[in-house]
Order: sequence, then C-alpha cells, then structure tokens
Amino acid sequence: MTLPTIGSLTIVKTLTATGALAALATIAGQALAPQLPLVAVLAYAAVGSIALLAMLTVLAILMLTIYQWILRMGGTDTQWFWFSNDPRGLVQLRGQQKRNRDRPAQH
Repeated sequence: MTLPTIGSLTIVKTLTATGALAALATIAGQALAPQLPLVAVLAYAAVGSIALLAMLTVLAILMLTIYQWILRMGGTDTQWFWFSNDPRGLVQLRGQQKRNRDRPAQH
C-alpha cells in the first residue's frame, strides 16, 4: 500500500494555523493567569498546540482507515452511516445485479 504524499503547502498551512492557535492560547492564558510568567504560558501553549495537532492527526488517520475498510468490505458510502437506510432504489439495484449475476449465461 502506498501512502499519499503531503504537499508542502498543506504543511505550511497546518503549521500556520497551529501557530495562530498557540498565539491565541498564549494571549488568553496570560489574561487568565497574570501572575504566571510569560515563558510558562508560552510553554503551556506550545505543549497544548503540539498535543492538539498530534491528536487531530491520529484521529484523521484513524477515521480515514475505517472509511477505507468500509469501502473495501462492500460499503456503498461511508457517509450513509448517518442515515437509517440505504439510498432510494439501491436495494432494488443490488437485487437486480444479483439476479443478473446468478442467471445462467445465454449462448
């Protein structure tokens, strides 16, 4: 199995967004705990940002792996798990395909 390549633009966007969230967390942390030194607030924000980025990465990989497994096992569409039934007409279409497959070949 080959893994998809990640573009450099995607990495730059991800790091920029993470840095922006860390800066926001630093400003909020400094306002919430003014007695805490700025270095400690920066350290907490950096650790929190790295943990958040790692957690989101693991979650994305896990969900994509589950979706791929569902599709390989014959699932129609992974988004249909939000609904209680298959799309309209799909059951009839599957039955028709099964009947065509089971029918003996005509020569």
